[in-house]
Amino acid sequence: MSYNIARNVNPQLAICSFSSAAAGNVSFSFVEGDFTPSIASDVITLEAGFEYFLISSPSVTAATSYRHIIDGVNGDLYPATTTSLTSALDDQFSSIQADAAVTFSLYATLAVTSNSRLQIWRFPL
Repeated sequence: MSYNIARNVNPQLAICSFSSAAAGNVSFSFVEGDFTPSIASDVITLEAGFEYFLISSPSVTAATSYRHIIDGVNGDLYPATTTSLTSALDDQFSSIQADAAVTFSLYATLAVTSNSRLQIWRFPL
């Protein structure tokens, strides 16, 4: 994001929750924010013309692993420890420069509770 340092930009933030009843891709729902991302159950489509910084904070009742999936490409699998609320200890970060529309999904190896949060920061290109 260093190219934004030289110009004045106002980032926008969207907060989403996510959950799943079992292993697989999680389902997203919009909570609040400066913009509303396009959500189709387990896929978020990010608009072109922005750089995105995504921070996922899972809440799980049993130790699990999860990964970000960007345009169908699996990211690394990261562990998440048992928490009743998001703890910021198991956050995963992704940065996406969207010259075209981009899809984002999140896969978990076990159930994820609805206390899980996804922050989507976006900066105009």
